[in-house]
Amino acid sequence: MNANPVDLYHQAYAHLHAGDYVTGFRLFEFRWHPDAIATLDEPFTKYTPSPVWQGQPLFGKSIIVQMEMGYGDCLMMYRFLPLLKVMGAKRLVVLQTGPLHHLTAQMQCIDHITNDEKKGESQNCDYWIGSMSLPFLALHAPAYVKQLFPISQKKIVGSEGYLDAVPTLMHPKVGVNWNASRRYLHGIKSTTAEKLVELCGTDCYSLNPEEDGPFYSLPGDWKTNWATTAKHMKAMKAVVTVDTGTAHMAGALGVKCIVLLPDDDHVCWRWKNGVWYDSIVTLRQHEWHRVPELLKGM
Repeated sequence: MNANPVDLYHQAYAHLHAGDYVTGFRLFEFRWHPDAIATLDEPFTKYTPSPVWQGQPLFGKSIIVQMEMGYGDCLMMYRFLPLLKVMGAKRLVVLQTGPLHHLTAQMQCIDHITNDEKKGESQNCDYWIGSMSLPFLALHAPAYVKQLFPISQKKIVGSEGYLDAVPTLMHPKVGVNWNASRRYLHGIKSTTAEKLVELCGTDCYSLNPEEDGPFYSLPGDWKTNWATTAKHMKAMKAVVTVDTGTAHMAGALGVKCIVLLPDDDHVCWRWKNGVWYDSIVTLRQHEWHRVPELLKGM
C-alpha cells in the first residue's frame, strides 16, 4: 500500500465505494493529515485543543464530537453518538451548526450542544473526535460495543431509524426535493421540478429550501431549523428526493423515501452497498420511471 497520506486518503473512497468499510473508514482517518488537508478545497479543521480520542475507555471523562461535512453527513453519523456513553463517557458535548440544535436536543445521550468553536464547552473536554471517525472506532471497539453498533453490508446500526418527531397536522402528501447540496456535484446530483412533476404530480410539498416550484409551501421555520423539517416530514406519506440532506433526514426518521441517484459513475458510497437506512429505496437514473408504482405501495 502506498504510504503517501494524500494517496491513502483518496484510497479511502475507493474502499468505501466497494463496501469495504473496515479499510475505507480506517484510511479516511488520513483526512486529518496535514499533507491531505493541504490538497483540499474545503479542508478539515479541528476546533479544539483536546487530544484525539483513539478508542480508550471513557469512564469519568468528557468528550466533544465535532460534526463534520454537510448536513446529510451529520444526520448520518448521529446514530453513533450513544456509542460514547456505552464506552463510559461522563459528559458528551456536540459541536455543530445551529440549525441542527433543536433536532439533536431529543438525543438524551448528549449533555451539551454548542456552535461556539472558540470558547466554552468546546474547549474544555478531555477528548475530541470528528464525527466521521465514529464508524472507524465502532469497527474497532470492544466486542460488546461492536454488537450494539454493527457496521456491515447486511446490518448498520440505526438503519431502522434513530431520530423521531411529533408530526405536524398536515395532509399526508408526498414531499419532494430536486436540488442537491451546492457543495459537491450539484449539477449532476440535482434534477428539475419538472421531472418531479412528471414522476409525482403537483399535489406534493416542496422540501427544496431554495424554491417551492409548482408544489405546496411548508409553514414555519423549517428552512433554518431541522427539527421543524423533521416534524413536517414525519407527517408525510413519503419523500422523493435527490441525494442531499433531505434523504438522510427521512432515513434517520424512518420515513419512506425514494432517493433519485445519477447513474453509477456518480453515485455516492453512502448509497452503494450497505443499507444505512431501511426506509429508503434508491433508484439509478434509468430506474426513475418506477417512482409512480413505488409511491402507490407506500
